[in-house]
Amino acid sequence: MGMREVFLGEYMKQRRLELGLTQNDVAERCNMSVNYYGRIEREECNCSVNLLDKILQVLGKEIDFK
Repeated sequence: MGMREVFLGEYMKQRRLELGLTQNDVAERCNMSVNYYGRIEREECNCSVNLLDKILQVLGKEIDFK
C-alpha cells in the first residue's frame, strides 16, 4: 500500500474542519492572530515547535518525537 504525502498545513486544515472549527477558533485558543494562523495553515510561513504543539493540542493531536 502506497503512502500519500500530506503537508502539515493541509493536515491542520483537514483536522480543523473535521472538528467543525474555524481558523478564528483555533487562533483564539492559541492566543494568536487569525491572520498568522491562516498563513501557517497555508504554509506561507513557519512557526516555532512550541506554537505548533499548541495548535496540534487544540486540534486534538500531539507531536511525537519518537
